[in-house]
Amino acid sequence: MVSIKCGDLKLEGIELVCFDKDGTLLTPDMYIPVMEKRAKLLMQKFALKEENYNDIVSLMGLDPETLEIVIGGPIHIERVEIIRRTREYLRTLSINSSVEDIAELFDEVDHLVDFTDHIKSIENVQEILEKIRDSDAKVVLVTHDSTEPASMQLVSAGLFDYFDQILGLDIDSPYHAKPAPDMLQYACKILNADVSKSIVIGDDDRDMLMGKNAGAMACIGVLTGTSKKEELKNADVVLDSVANMKI
Repeated sequence: MVSIKCGDLKLEGIELVCFDKDGTLLTPDMYIPVMEKRAKLLMQKFALKEENYNDIVSLMGLDPETLEIVIGGPIHIERVEIIRRTREYLRTLSINSSVEDIAELFDEVDHLVDFTDHIKSIENVQEILEKIRDSDAKVVLVTHDSTEPASMQLVSAGLFDYFDQILGLDIDSPYHAKPAPDMLQYACKILNADVSKSIVIGDDDRDMLMGKNAGAMACIGVLTGTSKKEELKNADVVLDSVANMKI
């Protein structure tokens, strides 16, 4: 077990610490080349017109003029939903592609992009993870990204070995997306941890709601992602960063 102090909130007897990924442990900038590459491969595969490129990058969360991430855009939408939206867009162009075909193309991009060139972890995250790992608490990553690319990104960031379990949202995942309690409950089940002795740390209110809905001990919001403090309505405490936690 581990004890963690977050501002005035002191949490003791924690059996499992559940982290979100993007905006909590890693900056989201790595998705810019990924989204661009997805759009280019879709253009090639389906012989699309030049004007379709802007539609596709917008659908994935980039501003087509600046190619920067749109705050409050689709960046936080689960990967499988982006795949479905891509399929529906292609259908408006009379292209009948399956979810599986598009998922395969997305997977191809994950192997083509060198994440080491783009991955950046939030400052002092590694130090925090190391302290938690040295305790008896389990450490879990719960993300709306798919499991394999999430794992690859953590490897590139040098953070993979700090986690007992990495849970992504895959097409065949046995759990529902946040804010449903499923992912946290599933993590606690497979790691034999009491969910009432778990805490959730994330940059989106869906992370907080997942924890609340599952019956977690506490939900900690961080401001290193795209949410403002007032948007983390269901957080028990809001910190500037994971680095502000005292282990």
